Amino acid sequence: MVPEARLQAGPLRVLVIEDEVLIRMVLVEELRASGLAVIEANSADEAWAYLQAGGQADLVFSDVHLPGSMDGLEFARRVDKYYPYLHIVLTSGSVALDSRDKRGKFLPKPYAFDDAVNIVLETLGLKPGTVS
Repeated sequence: MVPEARLQAGPLRVLVIEDEVLIRMVLVEELRASGLAVIEANSADEAWAYLQAGGQADLVFSDVHLPGSMDGLEFARRVDKYYPYLHIVLTSGSVALDSRDKRGKFLPKPYAFDDAVNIVLETLGLKPGTVS
């Protein structure tokens, strides 16, 4: 069964998948400061389990290189198949994705955290500074 898109009111939810703890901490803090609800995951496996258990998200922000049984690209493929309404932003310091890649937007590492927040907001159809 494929869950429907956004059923609940409230802040938009971003599922952040990043195994580098310091990067994840700062990114999560910046996204929350922008008025977004954030769910954190250390691996794609952890994030997949969250979604399969009925966890809600409006956007996934994921590193490509992750520990566990799948990387960010495989996670994005699964999201496309089972949760096609979820927006996806992928990031990597060693892989460059074609901007036409149907799995979502791409932000190369290293990135400024303001740029990461802005791409998340834009992907969600929001203007920076309008969420809080």
